[in-house]
Amino acid sequence: MSLNKVLVAIGIIVLLIGGVFLLTYNGLVSAQEGVDAQWFQVENQYQRRADLIPNLVDTVKAFAAHEEKIFIEVTKYRSQWSAAATQEEKMAAAEGMDSAISRLLVVVENYPEIKSEPNFLALQAQLEGTENRIAVERMRYNEKVRDYNTQLKRIPSSFVAGMSGFEPKAYFEADKGAQDVPKVNFNQPGSTSPSGSPSATLQSTIANASVKLYGVKTDVELGENIILKLSAVNLITKPVMKAQVILIPPSGMSVTSSENAFSGAGQYTATFDLQPGGSKDIEITIQTVQTGDFIVEGRVNYYFGNDMSTAEDYTLQLPIKVRNKKPIT
Repeated sequence: MSLNKVLVAIGIIVLLIGGVFLLTYNGLVSAQEGVDAQWFQVENQYQRRADLIPNLVDTVKAFAAHEEKIFIEVTKYRSQWSAAATQEEKMAAAEGMDSAISRLLVVVENYPEIKSEPNFLALQAQLEGTENRIAVERMRYNEKVRDYNTQLKRIPSSFVAGMSGFEPKAYFEADKGAQDVPKVNFNQPGSTSPSGSPSATLQSTIANASVKLYGVKTDVELGENIILKLSAVNLITKPVMKAQVILIPPSGMSVTSSENAFSGAGQYTATFDLQPGGSKDIEITIQTVQTGDFIVEGRVNYYFGNDMSTAEDYTLQLPIKVRNKKPIT
């Protein structure tokens, strides 16, 4: 073989190696950017929750000023979040906030008067939505990290990563047991968990699903509407989550909702599918026709894909109050 042919062959090999290196390097850069971009989505949602904390603490403190320890703890983790300089520090502060807020809301269960405070109910609804977004964004972040870390271990990516300084990314770990199919947590004033103990207003851990039904307006004058909200999210990567909600209002009261669903015969029924990572929020209205203290009975059941072994079925009783109109003076 002539020298020229050898040089041409070497040149082709070098070009091929260089092309593979560039393609692999660019793929790693894209994967790393995907992780970083998704982390910013997680960070945005945690910041949104951090912005709610001062008002939440002030509202609870107005009714339970002596619970100073938990107020200090919540404020401490919020300050740590704001001061965190690295992603690892942000994760640690975020997990601390998760735990502290959960304990704060357990404290709320000991003060029923807080749960009828309009400002607290508004904050609760905002926290509910934020928690769902946090859970979804954390799930998506972990998926991006998984794809990136897997790519780092593959050949030839592992060689390119070693030469170019690419490092594995850390997962945003959920609490122990969060991988299990969860219990439904009905979050509204006066609700109880399936075990009969008071339920926390929100859960901080990532789980496979979140189905929450809570009262936005449950103490009204005759002629006003009772307003409830259903918030559901499928937090797993697959399969589809199938859910059904049945709500039985007090006798004689009719139900409508923002969802196109059957309503009649003394009950409201909504059935829907949630794609992986999908969420749904439904506002439910009960029209009042008589005064008194009543109970709204509800039931939720759901399962994943066609696997009925994952089915969960829960009931709740939500107290509502309808008062006489105040006389015009």
